[in-house]
Amino acid sequence: MQTQKDEIRRQILRVARDEFLKHGVKHTSMKTIATRAGVAVGNIYNYYAGKDELLKAVLAPLFNAIEDYRAQNLDVTYTSLDIYRYEVYYEMMRRQVVSLIIPYRKEFRLLLFETAGTSLENYFDRLSEMNCDDGRTYIEHVKARYPHITADVSTHFIRILCELWAGLIKHIVVNDGLNEAELDRIISNYVRFGIGGWKNLLGIDADE
Repeated sequence: MQTQKDEIRRQILRVARDEFLKHGVKHTSMKTIATRAGVAVGNIYNYYAGKDELLKAVLAPLFNAIEDYRAQNLDVTYTSLDIYRYEVYYEMMRRQVVSLIIPYRKEFRLLLFETAGTSLENYFDRLSEMNCDDGRTYIEHVKARYPHITADVSTHFIRILCELWAGLIKHIVVNDGLNEAELDRIISNYVRFGIGGWKNLLGIDADE
């Protein structure tokens, strides 16, 4: 019985995701989702209280990926100056950005353009703010580990960098025609720019 309920829940989620992506959250009804999922309209509410809860469930994999991404950024590995010296770290960072954006392009589209009037409205803006907080925390960690580092970075500039990060995601999400090579080049340029920029901002010498 529990296995059957779990499968029904998964089927509702699959249908909801498909409907949200095709028609938008606002123009998708619980009745349509229930019908396509083969569930009685009254019964669907035993699984999800409404579209808002369904939307959060559809986006849950993206939210988990975002938390993993933020945790990696604050990992002790990234406070090492080695990331500015060795190519292996560039590749690690490139894969990290790829793993956040590419598998979840459609989920990001929902988050960016389909959350008006829901509890997730302005979530992307809040995410950008959290990204800024992470940037400030990163600098603090680097300064604590390497007291000689300059780390004289304007908080306003950190916000500008966060807007660049948000712009990267938005550009990739809205441009469906980008092929794999173009996506790789965009992300690679972004990571190279980030590594080189932070290296100079923090006053890190190549031979440190």
